[in-house]
Amino acid sequence: MKKSMKMQDAFDPYLERMVSQSETSSGRIKAKLSDSYAWCFCELCEKPTEYSAILEAPKVVKRLQRRNAKVVSRRETIYAAAQERADALILRYEQACEGKFGPYEAARMLMHYCDIPEMQGDRSVDGFREQIERKMLFAEWARHGEPVWTTRLPGQTDGDAKPSKLYCETHNPRRSDDARRAYQRDRRFILEYHDFIEKIWSQVINAGSHPTWDIESHAHVRREARRQLQALKSPTSMIGDFLTQGTMNQAEIARHLGVSRQAVSAAIRRLAKKSAE
Repeated sequence: MKKSMKMQDAFDPYLERMVSQSETSSGRIKAKLSDSYAWCFCELCEKPTEYSAILEAPKVVKRLQRRNAKVVSRRETIYAAAQERADALILRYEQACEGKFGPYEAARMLMHYCDIPEMQGDRSVDGFREQIERKMLFAEWARHGEPVWTTRLPGQTDGDAKPSKLYCETHNPRRSDDARRAYQRDRRFILEYHDFIEKIWSQVINAGSHPTWDIESHAHVRREARRQLQALKSPTSMIGDFLTQGTMNQAEIARHLGVSRQAVSAAIRRLAKKSAE
């Protein structure tokens, strides 16, 4: 599919000025970003993508002449004003929970001000406070300039590939030789990885143990899928887990993994050598 490109301005914190950057609008990336949960995870593991990582570190800049800009520091006055706004909203939410403003005001405030998945079911005043203080600080900070996000990760230099919307730093083949090898190694098993994700989701939904709206549930499912995929690729890699549990001997571990007892013994020796080193 042909990619269409458009240019947009973004503040570069290393160059301390506004720069133009291209933004892809490929169908693959649009489809990924349209998913409320999967957009922030690497295609090959449970880690956040490079793109989602930089969204956690916004900046506020003030534009100067000749397309230049400077970072607006978070002064004490900004913190004080933000806390004042947060305290007023927290008080209103506390009163709303007591029914002072009708049966729906507390729910309206949650939907308007909070990230519901991130709250993980905590609708308490303290849960609301944790959300609102952070948001009011950024809102007050943004009143003194324009909110922008960096164009690259820390440590990346001018000319490096922009943060990937598909992969984490470990799996982005443009990032390093090690990342390229990790990408080539794990890319071969992407279908099996996503099959494991679907199967594990069906299990946890039936068990009711992990709500689908919780972002931590999505991370847990991906971690478990990676673990099971690793067991599929290399059964003896799970021996350390069985040894830690201490519930099975070598023969039982071999039968459970479907490998020979000699393979289990050799793997244990490798683990002991690695631990000693």
